[in-house]
Amino acid sequence: MGFFGLVNAPKVLSSSHQDFRALVLVFLEGGNDSFNMIVPSGSGSMRAEYDRGRRFLALPSERLQLLNLKDAASLYDGSSSSDFGLHPACQNLAGMFNSGEMSVICNVGNLIVPTNSQQFSDAAVKLPPRLFSHADQQRQFQSEPTNPFQYGWGGRLAEMLSDYNTDVSLSPLISVSGLNSFQVSRDSLVNPYTMGTNGVVSLAAFNGDRKALVEAGMDSVNGSSHLMAQKYQDVFQSARKAETIVSGTFERAEASGVDYEGIFNAAGLSDTRVSRQLKTVAKMIGGRPSESNRRPVYFVKMNGFDTHQNMLADHATLMAELDAALGAFRNVLKQQGDFDQVLTYVGSEFGRTFTPNGDDEGSGTDHGWGGHALAMGGMVQGSRFFGTYPTLDLNNPLDPGRGRWIPTTSNSQCAASIAHWMGVPQSDVGKIFPSLANFASPFEANSNLDFIRL
Repeated sequence: MGFFGLVNAPKVLSSSHQDFRALVLVFLEGGNDSFNMIVPSGSGSMRAEYDRGRRFLALPSERLQLLNLKDAASLYDGSSSSDFGLHPACQNLAGMFNSGEMSVICNVGNLIVPTNSQQFSDAAVKLPPRLFSHADQQRQFQSEPTNPFQYGWGGRLAEMLSDYNTDVSLSPLISVSGLNSFQVSRDSLVNPYTMGTNGVVSLAAFNGDRKALVEAGMDSVNGSSHLMAQKYQDVFQSARKAETIVSGTFERAEASGVDYEGIFNAAGLSDTRVSRQLKTVAKMIGGRPSESNRRPVYFVKMNGFDTHQNMLADHATLMAELDAALGAFRNVLKQQGDFDQVLTYVGSEFGRTFTPNGDDEGSGTDHGWGGHALAMGGMVQGSRFFGTYPTLDLNNPLDPGRGRWIPTTSNSQCAASIAHWMGVPQSDVGKIFPSLANFASPFEANSNLDFIRL
């Protein structure tokens, strides 16, 4: 039956409420070289431009995982093409794309207004602050270029969807990769809950005497205690409640009959950090209690994409790890019956230069601008490329130098579509993304950004 067929079984975990939607952001930290993730195939002019620009970093067309597009991709020069493939290591992703479960959003990036290379050179338009800087572009990708230090769009989303998230014992913002800008709320009404890939560190891990001492100290706090002690007790009690919820969630998931270990092992590379993170997210979703929050937002991070050298080999390893992790995550969600309710969005702070930074296969690529994103889930308009794929001839109007392609779609446009699917009215998405007013609405019929079925 194949890797996918083995897990396309009937739903194992029954959802206790139908109105459940979850967002999982998989952030590729360091700047994914997505023009070697999504690659022109065949022998046409775009493939020739790819070979000419990438030189010894070009992936052979015959090795690509070929994609079957339902509609030809729109190109920047006004033409179209259906000749594309995924990186050779991305067999699972290609299977999902070709079966209608994944789509590509082309040449996405941080933008404040639509921009071309002449405007960039002339400083004629407002640009995202500190372009090509990892820290700054990561923060802007996870927030909004006009308000990069104020809130993350995941955090703001949770605030605006508070009516769906009524369980105050556990935050709807859950990170399995530490603190991040994405989940910072504007008004501090919702704080992210960070956890490891094995769940929470329980107080039960303390020895008997130490555990008893901590609990006695917390129990002794009362209304006449110092305000700091009372505050600490509140935090302690909240942590204990969250621990109980998470532990119960893991227990329900692991007792459900879903073979998490087997499914991730079948995908290969199951002990990578990104696989462990996505396995944890799958358990949190699959074992959720009936009274759980109905609009959770998860943060997953994969490191290592800053490929200034040895790009071909290092990127192949990263693509294989990502492919295995997302393939297994898809299969677990299918078996849980949650695939149609969980949107997985994969993106990076920027793309990379189209031209190499050296003269041999040990070379790499440098910080770029636009790059491709992936959307996965049962709600996705799959087997399609959305937005506009750039023409790959150097020195075109999207090239400010070395193939640092200027984005043709802003991150805010993509994120606005996601926010609306999660439940934010179209009329309110501008409250999260002020720069959206500078672009064509992603909700217009001719926007070519309708990658989610609403």
